[in-house]
Amino acid sequence: MNKYAIVGFGCAGYHAAEKIRSRDQEAVIDVYSDTDIGPYNPMLTTYFVKGSLPYEGMFPFGSLEECEKKLNLHIKKECPVTAVDGENRMICCADGTKEQYDRILLSTGASALKPPIPGLSLPGVFTMRTAEDAVRLKERIASGKLKTALVIGASWVGIKVVEDFVEAKVATTLVDGAPWMFYVAAFEETARRAKEDLEKKGVRVSLCQMLDHIEANADGTLTAFMKSGDTFTADTIGVCIGVRTNTGFLKDSGIAMNRGILVNSRMQTNLPGIYAAGDCVEAKDIQSGQPKNIGVWYNAGRQGEVAGENMAGGFMEFDANILVNLAHYLDYDFICVGDVSACGPEDEYYEYEDEKLYIKACKNGQKIKCINMIGSADANGVVKNIFIKTIETPEAEIDVKSVCYLLTNGFPEAFISFLRRK
Repeated sequence: MNKYAIVGFGCAGYHAAEKIRSRDQEAVIDVYSDTDIGPYNPMLTTYFVKGSLPYEGMFPFGSLEECEKKLNLHIKKECPVTAVDGENRMICCADGTKEQYDRILLSTGASALKPPIPGLSLPGVFTMRTAEDAVRLKERIASGKLKTALVIGASWVGIKVVEDFVEAKVATTLVDGAPWMFYVAAFEETARRAKEDLEKKGVRVSLCQMLDHIEANADGTLTAFMKSGDTFTADTIGVCIGVRTNTGFLKDSGIAMNRGILVNSRMQTNLPGIYAAGDCVEAKDIQSGQPKNIGVWYNAGRQGEVAGENMAGGFMEFDANILVNLAHYLDYDFICVGDVSACGPEDEYYEYEDEKLYIKACKNGQKIKCINMIGSADANGVVKNIFIKTIETPEAEIDVKSVCYLLTNGFPEAFISFLRRK
């Protein structure tokens, strides 16, 4: 009888467990979770705060008990793993227990980044990543005591937190250390349009602002002090400046890592019998050909499936790792496909704008590097697929179905011509 361990039970862990169980009905599958709640989607936390879905809506696979019963798992609740003996495939827990396995999956995800900045632990300062974070923020907003809010970080999470406050009629300021919003995904021209839209909706936006520290005031408010000398005072402060992979416990494991755990296309680490998947890994980015940590829900699920299939004796490869970002907030859609940092002055650019749609794209020869779009979230999948095909089969043309879809949905012929390789 095979014995498997899954360390961390989010999207990747659940999909891996499902795949293992489908191939190995008799196996023992132990799941180590540091919480007592089911796998949740971090990007749905802000929707719960806003009230657009119930608490249960954050948990697409159900509660831990439901997952345990459905897949015949042994779930060890609130049982953090403190170390892994990679050579012997041994799990070491905080309570001192140790267990050896035939196969181990590391799917511990990522946590909200909290650098050692004075004041981040003050009451009223929060991060947004977990279901618990969402509950606390929702209760704070529901109290009716918040009149002003400061969000630090024009990130994908930060912009959704801004939306939560705006919907609750809380006067909101957004600050970021970069020279423009969505800095890792947006061309400057795209970001300028996003900033102008936010300001029209009453959000104050201040850029090039690096946080120095936060202080509590006698009246219960908080003041963020910036390295520029500027200060921002609010009733509550959200710190949404990124995430960090949950890999610290692997320090002496022998498992190869950069920012995340390094894996091959089968989600295998450098050690036999040990796999990794989800937001804690660096898988090959098909655009650059280099390992990259791309923490999105689709990737986590697909990587979990691939890991589970291979752990249970099958064969499957992961080949979908590509930078794709979608922000939908306050009736505004921003999409980025590809790596904006790969674009330079030597490249060819395309730009288009009408009353509904804005596009900016970059390519070098036949190689498309990055596409920004505002106002067409429904086209995300189509454009992503076209982008991937240009990498996988650069000699191929855009299929007729995709061309018809883009034309029907208001995309100009010049954009389609820009995407064509011939």
